[in-house]
Amino acid sequence: MAEMKDSGVAWINTIPKEWKLKKIKYALKNRNENNNPIRSKNILSLTAKQGVIPLEEKEGGGNKPKEDYSAYKLAYPNDIVMNSMNVLSGSVGLSKYFGCVSPVYYMLRPIDGKDDVRYYNYIFQTTVFQRSLLGLGNGILMKESDNGKLNTIRMRIPLDKLGNLLIPVPDSSIQRKIADYLDSIIPNIDMILADIEKQIETLEEYKKSIITEAVTKGLDPDVEMKDSGIEWIGKIPKNWKTNKIKYLFTSGKGLSITKENLIDEGLPVISYGQIHAKTNSGVDINKDLLQFVSYEYQKRNPNCEVKKFDFIFADTSEDYEGCGNGVYKRDNSILFAGYHSIILRAINQKDNRYLAYLFLTDLWRKQIRETASGVKVFSVTQKNLINSSIILPPEDEQNEIANYLDVKCNKIDSIIVDKKKQLETLEQYKKSLIYEYVTGKKEVLND
Repeated sequence: MAEMKDSGVAWINTIPKEWKLKKIKYALKNRNENNNPIRSKNILSLTAKQGVIPLEEKEGGGNKPKEDYSAYKLAYPNDIVMNSMNVLSGSVGLSKYFGCVSPVYYMLRPIDGKDDVRYYNYIFQTTVFQRSLLGLGNGILMKESDNGKLNTIRMRIPLDKLGNLLIPVPDSSIQRKIADYLDSIIPNIDMILADIEKQIETLEEYKKSIITEAVTKGLDPDVEMKDSGIEWIGKIPKNWKTNKIKYLFTSGKGLSITKENLIDEGLPVISYGQIHAKTNSGVDINKDLLQFVSYEYQKRNPNCEVKKFDFIFADTSEDYEGCGNGVYKRDNSILFAGYHSIILRAINQKDNRYLAYLFLTDLWRKQIRETASGVKVFSVTQKNLINSSIILPPEDEQNEIANYLDVKCNKIDSIIVDKKKQLETLEQYKKSLIYEYVTGKKEVLND
């Protein structure tokens, strides 16, 4: 093991005695090359998960590309592409392509031709390096996280501030050894991560299929079916009925408040951001998602209180898939509907868990999505919501289906939680492994 010394840089800690420290601007230079005249129409995108890829391969869409290709910058193979707005969340990667990228990206390459660009890229992949940038940028976008809390998630890191950061720089031969070694093991870890993610995706799809099958066909595979007379529903068990929500529920709006009205403690509220949270199951209230307003609203807005067996739907969604997102209240705890929400209350108060599961299905949501208006932000109106159709088995069968799905979904959810913990643990191991080698705390042994 090499003799170590204190680097004097908090995130680096110790490095081998013979290693140097360099400011990034003395190790890497930015390729600030405009695509004017146009040399490429191959638009590249960058994500923490996928790295640098052609835009058409990006998962989950993203911003609409500019029509003017001359507004882009050029990136070359073996450029380190860094999103100045999202590097804090890991948006940095090594390009394999020649193409054009957003002007907010930096394209970095070694000043010394002997240096290995892969080594520098691995430095930028470490969580500790990314977190060291926190004090350098300006927050420009406040967004609600999965738990509904407000966080600054996009911060622009100016190039001059980035350039003044110190990074560990060993001899180029050691850089290559480290990069070669990490190149040999990191793809294997990534394959395992991708496999676990696929398992989670499969479980989620399996859960959706179980729910859809149960709420549209019941639990008896031999039951006699009939045509429902509604296109999106198709055939349903012979003794089931259909109806519109407006004949079974009253509707109302949530509190007329904004994010500025939220406080740390007080009257619990759930707003559209929490309804859209990934941790919202749709069939019960996740207490971790609740936010708070002053108790003054309780007296002034009694109609916004959410009762047991009520539904709360988001009236706004930032994506098409989110149209129809809602949550079901199972208990008597105090809760108010917050901003951009719609309350549905059954005229005959009863357990509506069956409908909570029905509302999770793409079949039911199809009619909500088709009536939603908007381009970037989609609006779901009270009118369109209450005019949607629902399937209604006999009440005892509704309870039977709901009990069945509670058990099945809880089991699947438990497995998914375990898989996500595996993901988190393995991702942390990967990041720490990279860190140990790029700071010299672990040494690549000779063959």
